[in-house]
Amino acid sequence: MAAIKTYDRIEQRVNKAIPDWKEWPRRLRRLYASYEDYGSTDAAITDMVEQWGWDSLSIKKLEKATPSYIKALEAYRYNGDYPKLEHWVKNITTSELKAVYMREGELTSFASLDENPKATSFHGAVVAANGMLDLAEPYGDRDDLNQNAPETPTSGSGLGTFD
Repeated sequence: MAAIKTYDRIEQRVNKAIPDWKEWPRRLRRLYASYEDYGSTDAAITDMVEQWGWDSLSIKKLEKATPSYIKALEAYRYNGDYPKLEHWVKNITTSELKAVYMREGELTSFASLDENPKATSFHGAVVAANGMLDLAEPYGDRDDLNQNAPETPTSGSGLGTFD
């Protein structure tokens, strides 16, 4: 439960510092979250796009259609850092952006795996082996699910270690 609350705080920070984050196309969010690692120059962005096998004309169209992304890119280039609100001590970090980006992509990723049963079983095994389900919110903590679910994690689930 503590891991979920921590994620919620991270997501809130990102959405406050970058109000249009959720409105940006997913590929632009990935580019933005990668500036610190790859750079933010036109050449660096072109390199990222090519490395990831994306169509550069498609990315240019997305950028043109998303003025708030261009504004955020220009601010990053000018300041050399991700944004923060005036009363904040520290700026948004790359790890915070990546955590939100990855979490937002979970549903999309698993939905695409549903189309390929072999991929679904393989990725399911990888997820289970790496303990990735340990971060899942217990059903008992969700108002939208069965209220009869256990409120505390069962032993062996790994969730108890976050208390």
